[in-house]
Amino acid sequence: MNPTASKQQMLRLLNKLANDDLFRSRFERNPKSALVEAGFAAEDVVTFPAEQLNPGMLAEKSVFAAEYGRVANDLAEQCLCMVQPGPMLASRGNAGCATSLARAA
Repeated sequence: MNPTASKQQMLRLLNKLANDDLFRSRFERNPKSALVEAGFAAEDVVTFPAEQLNPGMLAEKSVFAAEYGRVANDLAEQCLCMVQPGPMLASRGNAGCATSLARAA
């Protein structure tokens, strides 16, 4: 089963990744802890794919800002499958694709 996050949780996270340099630094070092700091429940964070929560370099802030706009304008109320955007994703023209969205039922 894919983990889910509310739209508001994703918007809060994407905003921090697009604008908060200190948070971005903490996220690069310890994504799990940063997700909890951003408002995700620790018991939910453990359900996210482990390979997506390894420490590493984040994509440029503009990638997260663009994803924020996409999520904010989408009708979805839940976001599925947490994926950490990285430089490789952005270089393929996939503008960060941080979430896979499901339409609310």
